Amino acid sequence: MSTDSRRSRRVGRSRGRFVAAFAIVLAALALVGGLGAAASLSQGPRVTDVQVDPSAAIAESGSRVIFTANQSLSGIDPEQVVVEPATDFTVDAAGRTVGVRFPAALDAGESYTVRVDGVTGVGGGPEADLVTTFETPRAQTFVLERDADGQDKIVRHTIGADEDPTPVFLAESIDDFRATSRYLVASIVEGDGMRLVALDLETRSEDGAFEAAEIPLPGDGIVTGLQASERGQLFGFTYTDRDVTEDSGRASVLFTGSLRDAFADGGTEVTPVTVGEKEPSIDRWRFVPETSSLLLNDFEGDLTLVDRESEDGEISSFGVALGIEGVARSTYTAIVDRADAGFVELDLATGEQSVLDDADLGDDLAINHLIPLADGGTLRAYAEMVDGLPGDFRVVQVATDGSVADVAQVEKGDSLLQICASPSAQYAAVVVAPDIVSNPYGGQPQPLPESVETRVVDMASGDEIAVLDGFDISWCEVGPW
Repeated sequence: MSTDSRRSRRVGRSRGRFVAAFAIVLAALALVGGLGAAASLSQGPRVTDVQVDPSAAIAESGSRVIFTANQSLSGIDPEQVVVEPATDFTVDAAGRTVGVRFPAALDAGESYTVRVDGVTGVGGGPEADLVTTFETPRAQTFVLERDADGQDKIVRHTIGADEDPTPVFLAESIDDFRATSRYLVASIVEGDGMRLVALDLETRSEDGAFEAAEIPLPGDGIVTGLQASERGQLFGFTYTDRDVTEDSGRASVLFTGSLRDAFADGGTEVTPVTVGEKEPSIDRWRFVPETSSLLLNDFEGDLTLVDRESEDGEISSFGVALGIEGVARSTYTAIVDRADAGFVELDLATGEQSVLDDADLGDDLAINHLIPLADGGTLRAYAEMVDGLPGDFRVVQVATDGSVADVAQVEKGDSLLQICASPSAQYAAVVVAPDIVSNPYGGQPQPLPESVETRVVDMASGDEIAVLDGFDISWCEVGPW
C-alpha cells in the first residue's frame, strides 16, 4: 500500500472527526440558544438599559426615562405606567423601548420610581414589570450680591445644603445677569459704559475661573431687560444708545444672540428683532419656553409673537396689552394685562384668552405681583391696604380650581420686590428689601435698594428653607425691575 493511500485515509478520518465535532458544537449552541429563548419567554421581558438625566429633569420640562428591553414589546397603555411620587407624564413606545416623558420639571432632592406594569413581548409569554428608581439632586440657583465697598459677585447656592455659596463671577459693578444650564450672561457697568460677558459654566481656564467671552454691543449704550433661553442657549436684551434723542438713535430696541456662538471662532453677533421691517421700542418681552418665539409688548401697547427661526419672520398679533406678567413653563400660555379685562391667560397657539379669576382673599387687598406656574396655577402677591396704604404682603399659590394656599408673608416696613418659582414650582423665591425707609437705592442703570435678600420657601409647606443674600435669582425669567 502506498504512503499516499494511508495519508488519504488519515485525512479522511480527521475530516470526519472534525465534521462530527462541529455538528456537536452546533447542536450545543442551538440547545443553549433554545434554552435561552425558552427562559426569556418563560420570564417575560426584562430591562437591559435605562436612560435618565436627573440633573436635567429638575432644570427643565420634557425630560424622559427611557427603558430598553431584551425583546420587542407589545403595545403599552399609559394605564400601565406608575410614577411615584405622582407627577404628570406621557408615554411613547416602539420596538424594545418605552419612554416616559415628564411635561414639567421634577422636584429636586427627591427619589422617583417609574414602573411599567404587565409588559409582554410581541411573541407572547408571561408578563413582567419594567422598574427603575433614580434620585434627583438638590436644587441649585444663582443670585447677585452687590457690594457698595468692593466687587459685586454672582454666586451659586445649593438649596437645603449646609455649605457656603460658590462665587462664579466677580466684577466692580454687575447690573444684571441671566443663566441657562450651560451658560451665564452678565451686564457690567464700567465708567460711563456697559459691556456684556458670557461664561461657560462647564469650562474653566488655567486660573480656575470659568471661561469668559466678550459679547459686542450694538454701540455705546445701556443694556436692560436681560434674559436667557434654555432652548437654543440664546440671550436677549433691550438696548438704548447713550446719546439717543427724539429724532435719532435707538431706544429700547430688542437684540438677541447665541451663547454657544460666543465661545466659537469669531464669537457671536447680536441682531435686532424686527416687526414689519421696523425695530420697535420694546417695553416688556419674554422668551417663550421650549419654542423659538419671542413675545413682545412695545411702548404703544402692541402685543406681538415673533418666531426667530422662521425664514419669513412669522409674526402673530394679539392686540393691545398693558404688560406681560410671564409665560408658563411647559405650556404655550402667557399671562398678560389687558386694559379692558384685567389679567388674562392667553393661548399663544390659538389666540384664545380667558379672564384670570380673582382669588377669594377678603377685602382690602391689592394685587402686587403675579406669575404663571407650569401646572396652570399662579403665584401671587397681595398688599393688605390699611387706610389706603400698603401694610403686610401676602404671597399665595392659586390652583387651577381656585383654591388658595398661603406661601409666605412679608411684614409691613419691608418692601416686596419680586416673586418667582423654581422650575417645578417646588420652591418660591420672595425677593425683599428689608426696612425700606432706611435702605437707600444704589446708582446702577437699574437701581435697587442697597440691601436685598431672597427668601426661599417650600411651596407645599410654607417653610422657609433659606435666606440668600442678594437678588436676581436665576429661577426668574427677568430681574426685579
